[in-house]
Amino acid sequence: MLASVTSPHAVVTEVLTESTTAEIAVTAMLVAAALFGVGSIYRSADVRSTVFRVVGLAIALVTLSVQVVQAGWLTRFDGPVTEWMVAHRSSGLNQVAVAVTDIGSPVATAILGIAAGALLSWRAKSVIPGIVVVGTVGAAAVASTVLKAIVGRERPPTATQVLLETDHSFPSGHVTGTAALIGIVVLVVATQHTPSIKRLLMLLAVIVTVIVALTRLYLGVHWLTDVIAGAVLATLAVTVGGAAFRFLNTRAQAKRCALVQLEDRTVEPAR
Repeated sequence: MLASVTSPHAVVTEVLTESTTAEIAVTAMLVAAALFGVGSIYRSADVRSTVFRVVGLAIALVTLSVQVVQAGWLTRFDGPVTEWMVAHRSSGLNQVAVAVTDIGSPVATAILGIAAGALLSWRAKSVIPGIVVVGTVGAAAVASTVLKAIVGRERPPTATQVLLETDHSFPSGHVTGTAALIGIVVLVVATQHTPSIKRLLMLLAVIVTVIVALTRLYLGVHWLTDVIAGAVLATLAVTVGGAAFRFLNTRAQAKRCALVQLEDRTVEPAR
């Protein structure tokens, strides 16, 4: 009799616990989205904008990490998405996906990041763009590696992988690196263009990130929450990198103005 009562009680307790955990996770993600949205309303150069967006992205990243560790409600779509991807493979798509994932590899991203930073610094005749680009991509890569070690998530089964990868899965390093690189490059370049061109470039960055994320899912080497977390982490890195770029540029412009004023004062007027 006691056992028959205890069993339903345990089931009800488990269901209520899972429901509460799911509600907390969803609420946290909604709060994160709201903070990011509020931060986006402010002027891009406003400190409050950066703070709101960073806090929102950090909450989202922490929530995803906890959900992955606990196999929570937010991970319920990981399996079905991977199964759908595996069921819709073809030899042609396999080749395209492998080519895209090779271009977005950590080594390729590092090389492209250094090259892009050097080119932007050369065009601007300033080391600031190069430092910001390389620093942003490097910080994103380090954060991804640390988070992989902390969470320690296993990859999808090897039977589903087109390319065998056995290191930790969360977050996706390919998505993190690619999104961080193209995001910070677009942000630096967009400062010299009109808002419409800036929006077009940001759209391009989103499209490239989505393509890389889809290829990682298609190849069966990541779960859905892995690529989402990679995109969130990259956005966080780009947000901080963009704030650093604006701060350094403002300081550099102030110094140049001060030097010009000093030169004007020291040069005697021609007689």
